[in-house]
Amino acid sequence: MQRYELDDLDRMIVGLLTDDGRLSASEIASKIGSVTERTIRNRITALLQSKAITIGAIPDPTAMGRDVQADVMIEVEPGRVEEVAIVLGEYDEIGYLAATSGRFNLSGSIFVETHAALLDFCENTIGRIPGVRRVEPWVILRMYKAFGTRTTALTEAIERAGGHG
Repeated sequence: MQRYELDDLDRMIVGLLTDDGRLSASEIASKIGSVTERTIRNRITALLQSKAITIGAIPDPTAMGRDVQADVMIEVEPGRVEEVAIVLGEYDEIGYLAATSGRFNLSGSIFVETHAALLDFCENTIGRIPGVRRVEPWVILRMYKAFGTRTTALTEAIERAGGHG
């Protein structure tokens, strides 16, 4: 598959959609000011078809009752990373999952209701997957930015610092 080359207009469109994925082509054209709605529609279609972007809802885990968030580092036996990733990819508790370099082979985020649920998921779910050697969760105490978007915690920190940011 050939890589889609983004130009300045594409970057502006992506930036606006990142801020608000519900913007219409007309609203985007109006905000940019120098292009037609049809051009914007065509560019969005090309971005979607090339898989340069995906538009969808990003749920807020805390709004869904999952107040405990953790990054999890997973050490996997050699040659079994994809096998373990395929299994983990099926769990709703996993927000993202990536192959990493270093001591741990996989890194992910976990969203659960309680600390007890975190312990149970790490020990009795992840820890029992064939090929997993070690699971190390790092509890997130405060989230400042997620998926490119400032959280309430970051906004409040900026306000306390005098509104710069």
